[in-house]
Amino acid sequence: MMRISVVCFLVCWMGVLRPSESANAQPQRPASALRASLRPASYYVPMGSPVWVTFTIENMGDEPITLAVPNTEPKIPSPEVGLPLAHIFSGGPDASISIATESGRLWSTPVGYRAPRTAPILIIGPYSSVGTTLDLRQYFPTLRGAGRFRILWKPYDGAVVSEPVVVTIARLKQAEILTDFGTMTVRFFYAATPHHVANFIELAQAGFYNGTTFHRIEPGYFIQAGCSRGDGTGIRTDGKRLAPEFNSRPMRKGTMAMALLDDDPDSASSQFFICNTRQKDWDGRYTAFAELVGEASFETLDQLMAIEVGDDDRPQRPLSIRLIRLIDAPADEIP
Repeated sequence: MMRISVVCFLVCWMGVLRPSESANAQPQRPASALRASLRPASYYVPMGSPVWVTFTIENMGDEPITLAVPNTEPKIPSPEVGLPLAHIFSGGPDASISIATESGRLWSTPVGYRAPRTAPILIIGPYSSVGTTLDLRQYFPTLRGAGRFRILWKPYDGAVVSEPVVVTIARLKQAEILTDFGTMTVRFFYAATPHHVANFIELAQAGFYNGTTFHRIEPGYFIQAGCSRGDGTGIRTDGKRLAPEFNSRPMRKGTMAMALLDDDPDSASSQFFICNTRQKDWDGRYTAFAELVGEASFETLDQLMAIEVGDDDRPQRPLSIRLIRLIDAPADEIP
């Protein structure tokens, strides 16, 4: 692992690339078809775990693009599959990758990394891409601590710039839903549904759910809550909605998922339901983002489900959520 400080250039090229020609070529305007992107393996990372991020360069055009690192001895096109580190750290002195906190602190110098004397040339075909996944803790030790970090990538001397991604590193949480009938402990599916988990945690931290009710019980099937109006028509007060994160988690007793309008998969907001039995037909149709854990949780669910309901599936007596509180999740139990 070396620290690198290089300037890269991009040349659109048709035909066979000759290393000697690449070495003598003059820097040209970057190809507008080039795209850079970042994709974290998870937006929520337990402290002490790897911070895996995939760096991808994509050719969106219909001509090959040649990428070379000047000020180094060019190599023939690499036979290996993947984006070389010299290309990842190609944004100029200490500027390829920046890590920023919400307070404004910034890290942009990769630790323990130096510029190589030689760097492979890459040829990216039309509508093709190349990428590599790195544990960024190796180069930015600040990611070993807790915080909310904004990551930005500007390869090739800033010729292309990725969209930023935000990764939260912390002791992961689970929730406790306190009701008049007991407490249900909820374990989140961080990896499968990062945006839905973040949404629920945000609302819980803001106290959104405190004092709301379980407004709907479908006897034997599920119980529903999270409506700001208490009648099944309410959403978040800011109107925010979520794109689905459908996954392979089975909809079974104790599974917690986001409620949707019948004809709108992007309508998830604040309302959620908890299954009371296996609902195989719902697998992949709703975003399952958590599950109940512990015997006491299921006992509480059974008591809630036993409440009599009217013709409109409304409980005959108010079933209040007194409080939703967040506690540290056991590290060995995080899905």
